[in-house]
Amino acid sequence: MCGIVGMINLTGASIDPLQLDRLTDAISHRGPDARGTFLRGNVGLGHRRLKILDLSEAAAQPMVSNDGHTAIVFNGEIYNFVELKKHLQAQGHAFRSTGDTEVLLKLYEVYGDDCVQKLRGQFAFAIFDARRNRVLLARDRVGKKPLKYFQAGGVFAFASELKALRELPQCPRQADPEAIHHFLTMMYVPAPGTGFTGIQKLPAAHILSIDLATGASTLKRYWELSYDTDTRRSFSDWERDVSTTFEESVKLRMVADVPVGAFLSGGIDSAAVVAAMSRLSSKSVETFTIGTSHQSHNELPQAELIAKKFGTNHHPITVEPDIVHLLPELVKMYEEPYADPSVIPTYLVSEQTRKFVTVALNGDGGDENFAGYVRYPILKFSCLWSALPVHMLALPLVKAFHRTMKTTLSYRSLRFESSIKAPITERQLQYLSFFTEAEKRVLYKKETPQYPDTYAWYASRTAASRSRAKGWLHQSMSADIETYLADDLLPKVDLGAMAHGLEARSPFLDHTLLELTARMPAEYKLRGLTKKWFLKHLLKDTIPSDILTKPKTGFRLPLDRWFRHELKPFVLDRLLSPSSPLLQMFDADALEGFLAEYYASRIDLSDHVWALLWLDEWMRQYT
Repeated sequence: MCGIVGMINLTGASIDPLQLDRLTDAISHRGPDARGTFLRGNVGLGHRRLKILDLSEAAAQPMVSNDGHTAIVFNGEIYNFVELKKHLQAQGHAFRSTGDTEVLLKLYEVYGDDCVQKLRGQFAFAIFDARRNRVLLARDRVGKKPLKYFQAGGVFAFASELKALRELPQCPRQADPEAIHHFLTMMYVPAPGTGFTGIQKLPAAHILSIDLATGASTLKRYWELSYDTDTRRSFSDWERDVSTTFEESVKLRMVADVPVGAFLSGGIDSAAVVAAMSRLSSKSVETFTIGTSHQSHNELPQAELIAKKFGTNHHPITVEPDIVHLLPELVKMYEEPYADPSVIPTYLVSEQTRKFVTVALNGDGGDENFAGYVRYPILKFSCLWSALPVHMLALPLVKAFHRTMKTTLSYRSLRFESSIKAPITERQLQYLSFFTEAEKRVLYKKETPQYPDTYAWYASRTAASRSRAKGWLHQSMSADIETYLADDLLPKVDLGAMAHGLEARSPFLDHTLLELTARMPAEYKLRGLTKKWFLKHLLKDTIPSDILTKPKTGFRLPLDRWFRHELKPFVLDRLLSPSSPLLQMFDADALEGFLAEYYASRIDLSDHVWALLWLDEWMRQYT
């Protein structure tokens, strides 16, 4: 696990080595163990290394081919590299290292762009190819490893993080107001946006080729997830195949030349990972859980139950975050408008976990494989409810209920009932979003441009992924993998872990497992209103029943209580300050009115407030 950077002077001028050094060292946290650069005329590559496999200098990067015509910088892990290496050796190729980087480089030399099809892992890499006079960029199938780039002022530059790109004077620095508009609803900036006009993310499952002579670039998608249901497998076949594929995925991700552990929440996904690790390991698994003593959604007791079940060497971590001082640190590290509150525990548990291990497996992806999000049963219920004539009588009653009560329940009921007439493609986002379109437009200044409706934009943005699935559930799951997983959940884990030099691995996101479960009948995933029915069935004799039956909670901080009491002065001072950059977009009276309504009601709008605080801090730091 590492950080990569690269520069191409499209004017043909040679790369300034000192400038390349600055880019490389701007992401030293991603690779604290070693650094290296490669210069060849108008191309420069930089690498910061976190040693995981083959700790010797033979595996150092940038790595250059034996003939000197190709060079690679690589961030990630190729889990099937041993198998691929044997395949290449059978063809007569010799290796000087024992890690995966050289395997990837030789795969490219043999198969060209098609090398990505053979990879089972998480990756972002860049390859300089002198013979074809180009640089190739690639990103893994679901977007576990980041890669961002821009082309401006005669320079094409790319990096794992924006921090490196901003070392270049040519790097765009203007905020993208339309991306911010979508952020306020989605809580993240969807690819290819980054929050900056002119800087893009390389989308997951894509390769980008840059012609060194002309600067022309070609973007190509190399993988799509198909949801064609496999009707040939029996139920017992599904039990066997999913179990076998999942255990293989865990086993592959336990391979490392450094200490390996696991994040352990109180849920079934991380419990399944820890259970498999315990079966596969000859010693106790190191597990890590974060919690706090001042909120109800605390998974420390459930995690302790799982740890005892599997005899892990468990590390419960209790934190009381100082939000005032943590916010600038988080915004600096995450570098885009990003307001998922779970970033806080992710960042903090990674910091503590790194004190004991260098690699941590997690349960991310269980929801994507087996329909674990609460919005899926809500969507199902909304379809049933909208078919009943009586639902048309509900909206006036809900509006009256909300006017009288002003509670979280009345607010959510109103949002649900107001969404019933919307297409299901838009309803999905409404059930997980922050600011509604109406709430945003009340805040905006009168002269603010008319940005696209985010709900309709989301439906258009996910149309291609939905077209690869049949039925509303698989269409919704496909859209979530394309957007919510790639642009919210995976950056949260990658940036939070790599901030502390920790590698995170996700067995549930192995593409072979995703391809298998995508073809599973939808009724096995969501049975009635029961989420993850198949996974729960599969684990009924492995995981304690209390864990299988308890509602999904997760670690949540009491932001609403803090914002109404201890942190109220901080919220008001920051957001209503005449110097707040939010006033570039928002009307001051409307913003004050929003906060006054929040404090006067009993509606938990802490997510909205957190998004505004993040955006305020982001604009102060980055624009």
